[in-house]
Amino acid sequence: MYIWLFHNVLRRCSPQDVIINIKHGSYPAVNPDGYSFPKGFVDPATRDRIHTVELLSDGKNTTYVISNPKPGNWYALAYRKWEDPRTQKVEQQGLVADCHTILYTDLQVKRDDNIRLIDCDEGLVISYSDIPATYKCMTIDNIDPINFNLTIIHTSGNDTEVSFLIQALSQPTIESSLLSCYFDPKANNIHTITFTPHPNAWHYFKIDHHVQQNDSRIDNCDLYYTRTEQDDASNHSIFDLMRDDKGRFFTFDYGLPTTDLQDATSLVNLTSGEVRTLRFKVNQFLDIGGTLALEASLLMSLKYYMGYKREFRKSAKGSLLAFSEDNQFMRVVICMDIGHTSVPLQSGQCKYNDHVKPALFVLNSTDSESIYDKVIIPFPDSGSWYLTFRLFCDEVVCPCHSSHNGTKYYVNSSPLDRDEEDVSGNDTRPGETECNATVVLSISSTSCVSGRCSNHGSCLLNTFGGLIMSFCSCSAGYGSWDCSDDSRMDTRVSMLVSVLLLTLSNLLFFFSIYVAIIRLYYTEAMMYAFTMVFSTFYHACDAPAQVAYCITRPNILQFGDFYCGIMCFWVTLLAMSIIGEKLRSSLQLIGAIIIALLTTWNMHSIVAFILPVAVGCVLLFISWYLDWRKNHSLMYKRSYYTTFLPIGIVLVGIGLVCFAFLQTEQNYKIVHSVWHMIIAASVVFLLPDVKRSDTNPFLPSPNFWRLPFCSTFNRSQTPMTAE
Repeated sequence: MYIWLFHNVLRRCSPQDVIINIKHGSYPAVNPDGYSFPKGFVDPATRDRIHTVELLSDGKNTTYVISNPKPGNWYALAYRKWEDPRTQKVEQQGLVADCHTILYTDLQVKRDDNIRLIDCDEGLVISYSDIPATYKCMTIDNIDPINFNLTIIHTSGNDTEVSFLIQALSQPTIESSLLSCYFDPKANNIHTITFTPHPNAWHYFKIDHHVQQNDSRIDNCDLYYTRTEQDDASNHSIFDLMRDDKGRFFTFDYGLPTTDLQDATSLVNLTSGEVRTLRFKVNQFLDIGGTLALEASLLMSLKYYMGYKREFRKSAKGSLLAFSEDNQFMRVVICMDIGHTSVPLQSGQCKYNDHVKPALFVLNSTDSESIYDKVIIPFPDSGSWYLTFRLFCDEVVCPCHSSHNGTKYYVNSSPLDRDEEDVSGNDTRPGETECNATVVLSISSTSCVSGRCSNHGSCLLNTFGGLIMSFCSCSAGYGSWDCSDDSRMDTRVSMLVSVLLLTLSNLLFFFSIYVAIIRLYYTEAMMYAFTMVFSTFYHACDAPAQVAYCITRPNILQFGDFYCGIMCFWVTLLAMSIIGEKLRSSLQLIGAIIIALLTTWNMHSIVAFILPVAVGCVLLFISWYLDWRKNHSLMYKRSYYTTFLPIGIVLVGIGLVCFAFLQTEQNYKIVHSVWHMIIAASVVFLLPDVKRSDTNPFLPSPNFWRLPFCSTFNRSQTPMTAE
């Protein structure tokens, strides 16, 4: 597969680190943001391999080769390498380059046409001169071992040993094979090799010359055959589970066929000496985007759950726990596989041909903590899933390692490391070779985890290119697959301080409102008041959920914050302009409509801010120029041009630099609060005190309460009397 990554090189975009995860059968279950999987999740590393490609978006092509791929659907997840957002700048849209990473891929498949078809049951006869060779055969829907007869003819005294490899679904390699062994065709040219197949699957056989020093991981076929005979279990049965769809995405259950379709809990009855397998299917495309949950528990008697004290049997050297109906010592080993079955071992492992891995569940009747277990599998692989159960009795185990006055005991098939204080005597008690047990099994699939995200996020669906998957959108600083990880959250005190800074910093607008009123700018004072109110409540609502307070929907408060903030600049520039009151009122109304449209179009765009401010500055300078040309004198006091105006311009400049270039997620609460205070303070110096004369600019006029505004609600004329 060839991969090209291009990054927008316009306006100085730097190349980005990109990661591509590729997996067979399902979406790659990864955490790009570095969180670990929650407790109870099956580690994706123990499932089918996830191929990871790391590259740079510099326009250079990269080739990644997957040898002997499995047939079916492959899925790729591509994303930019995660960076901690707390260290990233809060960049204003339009001030920085709009960079995009574009991924181009070209998939090329090379087929091996030299694979010959054979019958799995008839075996193979091959001439030594035809080695190396590769064959394939299709198995039936059966889990019984296959005895494959291999005969090599036309051998000579100089012939070397031959290696024999088997793999399901793809060609075998030493690193990936169901079975790998070697033998000497000169000593015995006929070999019967037994292996457990995948039901209904193509199997590939590779016969090659064996080089001992390079293939030291391959055992002798005779030794493998002996080991297989010891570990395999007889009386192996398989049952298909019944599916119950719930009518929602990724929501279904599986259980044993019953008359109650609403009850997906299965009671699996087990007896010693029997291996039982349950099979269910996960559909491609439709089922792989959810989360599969598997639960299993031993069904014990009521006395067990009530803390029943175990019965003791007196012996010559002490007391031993007796074996009775209520004191059963047993272990159930449950294996989980995709595409095939494996054999549970008493050691708590699962064996499949040459491979041994830990079991999914090991349920012990020793105490209540080990009779139940649960796992969660994100993005389950498509195909046939197999759950294999095997019950092991207490054959010969004692003295019993007990504690809590005999209410808990710990047994194993081998001697235990015992504490002298916990064990009485060294006598033994004969165990049981036959026993039975019942396992309560639940298999269910939901979106996200149990249909929710730990109450700290929203469970959403992502659709792209006909594919759909569920995911958690976390809030309030939570993270991980199910929004349960709070390791990167700030403390409650820190969150509260952040909210207080962002909200209380707006109180400085009270001074702006006061100055605007005493200087007779009533429209401007109302805009400053609305800005203060919307900004305060928007930041209170935009805070983490633990300390947030919303008086209405967040989008309304956000619109009001952005809209009133831009309107403040607009009305202030109009107030500084030398124009008539009628024209100023008209421009205020026109600006209100245009700014509303710009804010609705894209409130985060720099255009929505720059356009009204630029037009206002142009009107300001034109009005000043025309007034100077007409009167050849300054309209405002000299102190306004030499002191107040420069201070206001400096404050606005500092505020814009902080707002546009200095903000990061880490310092946002401080820098943005400074922005609030600087803008509120700049208004005090920018508004010209032109409507009054010989008055302190920060104090009301002596006759302020006699102004027309104060008599607004008085009768303007004498009412007419009825004739």
